[in-house]
Amino acid sequence: MHAKSAASYIVVGIDGSDTSLAAAKWAMRFADKLALPLRLVHSSPAPGPMPEVALDPAELAERHRVYRTELLAMAESALRDWAPGVTMTSIADTEAPAAGLLRAAEDAALIVLGATGAGMVERWLLGSTALRVVGSARCPVAVWRGDSAHIGPDDRPIVVGADGSPPSAGATRLAFEWAQLFSVPVTAVRVWSDGTAVGDAVPTAMQLLGPTAMVIDWELIARSEAETLSTIIAPYRKDFPDVDVEERSRRGSAARELLHALDEAQLAIVGSKGWGRFRGALMGSTSQNLLHRADRPIVVYRDADT
Repeated sequence: MHAKSAASYIVVGIDGSDTSLAAAKWAMRFADKLALPLRLVHSSPAPGPMPEVALDPAELAERHRVYRTELLAMAESALRDWAPGVTMTSIADTEAPAAGLLRAAEDAALIVLGATGAGMVERWLLGSTALRVVGSARCPVAVWRGDSAHIGPDDRPIVVGADGSPPSAGATRLAFEWAQLFSVPVTAVRVWSDGTAVGDAVPTAMQLLGPTAMVIDWELIARSEAETLSTIIAPYRKDFPDVDVEERSRRGSAARELLHALDEAQLAIVGSKGWGRFRGALMGSTSQNLLHRADRPIVVYRDADT
C-alpha cells in the first residue's frame, strides 16, 4: 500500500453492531501485516432536547459521552486478542458519523467500514455514512461484508477492475501489493461494450465501407480487447513477479462481470470513477453497484487526486 506519510494508520468505524466489529477484526489483520496502528472511531452527536426525559442538555451530552467511551472500550477489549501486536487507539467524536470518520482519517492509509444488513434488500440500502465516506475520502475505503465466523483475509484471489483509467491504475497497484502481502493471486477484469469495441477498432468504418462495415469479426475484437488488458497488466506483472494473475477480458456489464469474478474471490478493488458513462460523477456506477450488491468486502480506491 502506498504510505501517505510515516504516521499512516488504518481507521475503522465502530457503531456497536456485530458487522462493525467483524470489519474491525478484518482491519486488524491488515494493520498487522502492514505494521500500521489502528484507530477505532465512533462519532455521533448528542441527542437533542427530549421533553419526555427529565434531563437537561448538559446531562444528556454527558450520558452520550459515557456511551461513546464505553462503546469503544468494549470494541477494543473484543479486538485485543485478535492481533496482539497491533497498536490501537480509540477516538470518540461528536460530529455526524461520516464527518467524524473523515476527520479521523486525514492521514490514513485505509478506512474500513462495516456494511449493515445481511439480506438482499438490506444490501441495496447501504447506509448514507458509508456512501459519504466512500465519496469523500482521500484514501482507499473498504466496505466489509461477509461471514463473521470467517473474517479473512484468506487464500482466495483478489479481484481488481482494470480499465486503464488513473483511478483504476491505483486500484490495480493496490491489488497487487495486497496480493503479494498475503501470497494470493489477482484476478484482473476488464469489460468492453459492443459500441466501444467496434468504435475503437474501426472508427471511420461506416464512411469507408458503408453497410459492409456491419459485418463484424467479434473474435478479432475479443482478441484485441484481451491484448489491451494484457498491456494494462504488464507493468504490474513486472513489478510483482511472484503474484499469479488471471486476466479476464469480457464483453458486457462491468458490475456483472466483477460480481461473477467475486464469486471465487475474497474481495474486489475498484477505482472510484472511470467505469461508467458518467465519468465525472463523484463515484462511478460500477463502484456503487458493487457496494450495494456484493456479499463480501469491496474496496474503492481513492487518493488525494480522485
